Amino acid sequence: MKKPLLLALGLLPALAFAQIQGESNFVQPSPEQNQAVPVEKKVLTEMSPMMNPNNPAFYAAKKGKTDGVDFIQVGRTFYDLQTNASSGRRVYLHNDGTVSLTWTTDPEGNGGFALRGAGYNYHNGTDFIRAGEGNGSRVDNFRSGWPSIGILPNGQEWIIAHDATNGGFRMSKNDSKGSENWTTGPAILQWPDGQRPIWNRAANNGNTLHLICNFADSSAPGDPRVISRNGVRGPMMYSRSKDAGVTWDKENTMLPGYDSTRILGGGGDNYAIDVNGNTVAIVTGGLADDVILWKSTDDGETFTRIIVDSFPYAPFDGLKFALDTPQTNDGSVDVLIDNNGDCHVFWGVSRVFDDDTTDASFNFFPATALLAGWSESTGVTQGIGGVVDENGNGTLDIEPGTWSSLQSGQVPSGLGNVARMGNTGLVNMPSAGIDAQGRIFVTYSAPRENDLSIDNVNCRDIYIVYSTDGGATWSDPQNITQVQLKEDAFPAIARRVDDFVHVLWQQDETPGTNLQNNATGGNNQPVVENAIMYAAVPVSKIINDEIGQGPGVGLERVKRGDAEIFRVSQNFPNPFSNETNVTVYLTEMTDVTLTVTNLLGQTVISQNLGTFNAGNSTITIDANGLSSGVYTYTLSTGTYSVGNKMIVK
Repeated sequence: MKKPLLLALGLLPALAFAQIQGESNFVQPSPEQNQAVPVEKKVLTEMSPMMNPNNPAFYAAKKGKTDGVDFIQVGRTFYDLQTNASSGRRVYLHNDGTVSLTWTTDPEGNGGFALRGAGYNYHNGTDFIRAGEGNGSRVDNFRSGWPSIGILPNGQEWIIAHDATNGGFRMSKNDSKGSENWTTGPAILQWPDGQRPIWNRAANNGNTLHLICNFADSSAPGDPRVISRNGVRGPMMYSRSKDAGVTWDKENTMLPGYDSTRILGGGGDNYAIDVNGNTVAIVTGGLADDVILWKSTDDGETFTRIIVDSFPYAPFDGLKFALDTPQTNDGSVDVLIDNNGDCHVFWGVSRVFDDDTTDASFNFFPATALLAGWSESTGVTQGIGGVVDENGNGTLDIEPGTWSSLQSGQVPSGLGNVARMGNTGLVNMPSAGIDAQGRIFVTYSAPRENDLSIDNVNCRDIYIVYSTDGGATWSDPQNITQVQLKEDAFPAIARRVDDFVHVLWQQDETPGTNLQNNATGGNNQPVVENAIMYAAVPVSKIINDEIGQGPGVGLERVKRGDAEIFRVSQNFPNPFSNETNVTVYLTEMTDVTLTVTNLLGQTVISQNLGTFNAGNSTITIDANGLSSGVYTYTLSTGTYSVGNKMIVK
């Protein structure tokens, strides 16, 4: 029995709720794991039925066919916080099948991340244009963050990111898709008196740009405090430009019904936006708030408010009893407009508790493990994603450090580390896309039972679920990443799906982030280089449930042909000078050896790499000491051998 922990949170920018109809289809961690955590407060309306955590169904790992997903490093960053909650649009699929990517990067990690900016890469149908060390470079010339990406009718790509120092945003454009010639424009959408609009989400329909944001808050002497509008402290605001960002006819405006009748405070990244033709959809959430959708069918001229999922005590200021632990959303939300113009909303689920009406604090349950979805066409809210019960014991075996945070700036006693992503639950950061057939795909981040770091924290992986009937029913989850001892988080996918779901995420070797989880004066979450990863996941394999740890992945694996049981990717970068990486896919735990031969067939490297678990693993080949030329690398399990050619510069 693990000891219950009560962990203190820092200041929260905003709070919110979500209602789940019917019984959950996902395992919830045992009560001693899912502890209430003190939070700054808020308020909501009528009571909704709560998921019964004592009688859950769950996603079990099932026997059957399995297949892997190849992925590649496309960028890097020492700044390791890609979002506080919602992912945003950072992957753009062009009509010709080429793909553009953006993320927050810092190539050095020195001086308070002074070189933070918008990273960029482009796949031209054959290769990514930035490889090796170059993939850490920026496209802008100011300390930026939280980029969104898109393309204009004239063929220029745009990236909008916030100005972390001065507030407001700046727009960078290149000459055409894939061009390395970027120009950064002047500041836009700034606020008088020094307040700082930041954390944007942006999307466009032709030359019409739509942007939502929030406001930074600072209690430092001389700094202005966050603004209040319509009784909402730190509100989300909406802006629109009809001329590709040159001028803005709507500048930091409030959406209708965004006021203190339901919301008392906004929150950074607790919102998402989607645009499909003249339809614009904006969704907000947060602990102890409603999930609210604003929909426009006239390109942002007017909006209709829809309360997708109401919190029973809205607006919640923390001065009301909430002893029934009502469900809420955790602020990580996404919205998608389907091919018929209907909206679909997704969010991570949490629960709250308040037994003290004398202050504005309340508690939430950070180990809640559920992803919810709502469809406009049906009006139904349901659980659509969760954590896989890999060992089949009927509970989720998640270690406390996975959902814990720092206490007074330190790792709580008895824990090896802490790794909670802000104030989100265990299942968080949904990102949604849709194909021409109307099939909806949603990725999310969640911890994996049998993948523990050296300090006893569960590593996260990227999962995917899909619906073939407009969101009425959903598949079981499948694990896209499944690399042992790697933390995969912050997924973002292209809203348009072709033959592939195009996925971007961040990967490193320590669960949690330096920005959120590093102890004061400690080195438990050091500043290290994080990989930005990309995968084009075949839709055919997703629909056939052939991708990792959902239905189709078994605890007992059946040996088949060489190509199905053992795969080796092409090395990357290639050509290279010093080191190159290879992704290995295994369907069972086994020893792996590496052999490198030259064109004469002579062995120049022979190395036993040790034992690897089932799934994808990354192997680094050290070519220091090898002369320039073409070599063959072969990875062997004893039963199977697979190799490719590599070029040393």
